[in-house]
Amino acid sequence: MKSQITFEVRIATCDRPGMLCRALKSLQSQNYPNWKAIVFDDSSSSEPREVVQGISDDRISYIHNPRRLGAAGNIDQCFSPTRFSDGSYACLLEDDNFWFPEFLSLISDRLGKGDWNLILANQRISDEGASLRPASETTRGGWFTAGGVEPLDLRATLLLMEGLSNGGLIWRLDGQTNLQVGSTVQETGLQEACRSLLVGAPFLFVEEALAVWTFMPKSESARAAERGRCIGRGMQSIRDFVLRRHGESVIRVARRIASRRGVTDRLVEALSYSGRPALAGECRQGRRRLAYRALAKGWAARMVEADPCAAFLKSGRVAAVSDLA
Repeated sequence: MKSQITFEVRIATCDRPGMLCRALKSLQSQNYPNWKAIVFDDSSSSEPREVVQGISDDRISYIHNPRRLGAAGNIDQCFSPTRFSDGSYACLLEDDNFWFPEFLSLISDRLGKGDWNLILANQRISDEGASLRPASETTRGGWFTAGGVEPLDLRATLLLMEGLSNGGLIWRLDGQTNLQVGSTVQETGLQEACRSLLVGAPFLFVEEALAVWTFMPKSESARAAERGRCIGRGMQSIRDFVLRRHGESVIRVARRIASRRGVTDRLVEALSYSGRPALAGECRQGRRRLAYRALAKGWAARMVEADPCAAFLKSGRVAAVSDLA
């Protein structure tokens, strides 16, 4: 009989005490008791500290960053492979998100049925200040299928979206799984895509959505200061890397995913933006104007915008992945 898993919950927060309180209360409501939490506070005020003190739960620790790290740095430190407690698995709970009471029980159950170093959990979507969207609307449903996911399939999704979702990740704390992107990537909007490139082995996708991701206007989110052109240039660089490394094998998988999701136009646009419209065989199906417009925008981006992912992609940290698909 396997011993029960202890989860180490890392909570990134910055100047959102109301949301932090909601996240912590959702953690306290878990019907799975074996967890400890660390709040990493990047705030300029004492309000988050007061929230933690007011909740007064010995399982929740608090760390105020000695210097401001920014959203990207604060989130990335939560992915440290180092244990901060006696947890065997770590997971991220950003302050604007929350969990249903059965979330950790579900993850524990799945880990008890298979030996996985990395798990990606699906999430419901909530509009801040409104309500939950229908259960059919989730962050990763349809992009991945329940069960084991090959790393090449993950890289194929980078031709269509950002890959992993930070808030759905659970990883083993044994020193072998390092999901920290590092300080060279300063945009939170690019961290998930770069983090996806650190995955070189199959992972488990849990399709039941018992965690909640909160949609907020960009001006109110951690990405408020990010420029769209910078994010576009970074994704272009990541896709260039994936295409050079995996070629036709990753395009074949991406086509399959795009067809399943009904987003073939998005694939054509992404390949064209990366300067490869000829690889999008769907262009001859009435999408040439879309492809050429994206091609022009992509070339312009290369000319005027520095590559924000260049140092990361040259660091040698990207995981090796077989091209077999």
